[in-house]
Amino acid sequence: MDQLFRQDLILGILPGKENALGSTAIRERVARQGLNVDLRTIQRDLSDLKEKYPHVHSRKDGRSTLWWAEKSLSRLSMLPTDAMNLTMIMDHATRFGMAAQVERLAPLRDYAVSLLKGNRPSQDVSNKITSNTRFITLQPSVVKQEVLDVIQQALLDGMSIEALYQKRGADEPKLLQLKPLGLSYQDSNIYLSCVFKGLPQGSIAALPLHRFRTARTMFEDIAAPEDYDINSVPAMRSLVGLRTDHPVQIRLRVSHTLSERLQENPLTEDQTLEPETTDWWLMSGSIHLSQGLDLWLLSQGEHLEVLEPTALRAQIAASAKRMASLYAGE
Repeated sequence: MDQLFRQDLILGILPGKENALGSTAIRERVARQGLNVDLRTIQRDLSDLKEKYPHVHSRKDGRSTLWWAEKSLSRLSMLPTDAMNLTMIMDHATRFGMAAQVERLAPLRDYAVSLLKGNRPSQDVSNKITSNTRFITLQPSVVKQEVLDVIQQALLDGMSIEALYQKRGADEPKLLQLKPLGLSYQDSNIYLSCVFKGLPQGSIAALPLHRFRTARTMFEDIAAPEDYDINSVPAMRSLVGLRTDHPVQIRLRVSHTLSERLQENPLTEDQTLEPETTDWWLMSGSIHLSQGLDLWLLSQGEHLEVLEPTALRAQIAASAKRMASLYAGE
C-alpha cells in the first residue's frame, strides 16, 4: 500500500516536459509531502512508473536523468473496465477505416492498454479482447491526412472549402466549392455529407474522402441547410441509400435457424416472430427501405423469403434469379 500511495504521489508531482525534474528533486518534493524515502527507492518507483504508464517519460541530461509526464494523460482516471471498452472501440475503428485517426490517439490507446497489462504478466488481459465480424470487410481506401484535417477544421469553424475531387471513372479531378456538413465512417470508408455549387436545391451529397485530391478553406461561404442533422432522412438518402421517408412494414418468412438469430438480434425495434411450421417462422416489423436492407436480405440466401412489400419482393427475386443464372450450368 505504501508503494502504491508513493507512486501515485509521484505521478501527481511529475511536471510537463518543459519542466522535467531529476530524481533528487522529485525525492525532495515527495519528502515535503511527509514521505521520507531514500533516493534509490524513488529511482525504482520512477522506473516502475515508466514501464507501467506510457505517459511517463525520461531523458538523459549529462550524468543525470530527467523525468516528466504528459499532463493531459496524467490527470486521466480510467477504470480497467473502461480501458477495456476504449481498447475495443479503437480496435473496431482501426478495422473499419479509421486506422490513421486511431494512430493519432496512440498515447490514449497506449495508456488504456497499460491499464490492462497491470503490474504482472499474469494480469495482462490486453490479448483477451478484440473487435471482429463474421462478414468480410473490404480493405479501407487511403484518405490523405491533409485533406481530412482541412475538412474537420472546416466543420469545427463552419467554413466552406474548395477541393479537387475525382469521381470514379473520371480521367481528371474536378474543382468543387462545397460546404462540409458532417462526416460518416461507414463500410471501411469516410464519407463527407455536404452541399456544393451546382447541386440541386434541397439535395445533400455524400462524397467519399479518398476521392479528394486537395482541399483548402475559402472565404466565400456556401449556405448550409437549416437545422441540418446527419441522421435525418435527407442526409441518409445519400449516405446509406435510404429510399423511404418513413419506416415501412415488411413481412418475411425465415428459417428456424434465422429465427433463432433474430430472437437474439432483432432486425427492427418492433419485430414480431411467429412460428408458421416446424421449419419456418413469420417475421414482421417496420424499417426504412435502403441499400443496406437489400444487402442484408440477399446475404441470408435460402434462409429468407420476402413476402411484403410486393415491390421489395420482386426486386429481391429478380436479384436472386440473376444470381442463380450464373450457376445454371452447375
